[in-house]
Amino acid sequence: MEDLKSRIKEFALSEGADLVGIATARRFHGAPNSHKPKDILLEARTVIVCAKRVPNSVVMEGPGTSYQSVMTILYHELDLIAYKLAIHLQQQGLAAIPVPSDDPYYDWNPDELHGRGDLSHKHAAQAAGLGRLGRNSLLITPEFGNRVNLVSVVTNLDLEPDPLVEEELCPSKCILCVESCPVKAIGDDQQVNQRACRSHSLVKLPKGQIIYSCRECRKVCPIGVAHSSQTEGRGK
Repeated sequence: MEDLKSRIKEFALSEGADLVGIATARRFHGAPNSHKPKDILLEARTVIVCAKRVPNSVVMEGPGTSYQSVMTILYHELDLIAYKLAIHLQQQGLAAIPVPSDDPYYDWNPDELHGRGDLSHKHAAQAAGLGRLGRNSLLITPEFGNRVNLVSVVTNLDLEPDPLVEEELCPSKCILCVESCPVKAIGDDQQVNQRACRSHSLVKLPKGQIIYSCRECRKVCPIGVAHSSQTEGRGK
């Protein structure tokens, strides 16, 4: 079974993932109703989570148009990785469902501008040992900090989960992300006021396109910046 787990990770990495982690569906017992692996696949046993890095320069210096363009590319590539992984598992007689890396999803509150994906990829990634949630609620990985995007595949394949990251990657006394937020949207206990965040982040361009421009809380996080440019993709 360990060989199968390694082969699955190698497949995802070969398709472009930078990190791959494995979580058991049992680690999602605290997820909200309708957002658990078994709500997606009744016989779910495992969630495979893949991450792709966001270029540091795009986050730190790039204009909002470049940031939006890279996000769009990453969502597409992650969805494609998840699709190919699902087909790869299906060819072995297994059930597998890729969860969209971003849109679409059912759960949306228009008044609060708050939504939940069918499965929380950041919580799935934490359950798969890829990192820990930071103060601003984004996943922090040891390799790339919070400059990653994520996707998940739910499957009935029973695999040994990866160990959780025990190290607290977000320093307890660090409040750089809190102080950097232009609208003070980051509260206590990893809670973010989505209405405040989205109202500020969404920018309408002269031609009519709408982009997400703000990423201040990503910029200031020091974790992973120093060595992420030299880190090769690997399974965790």
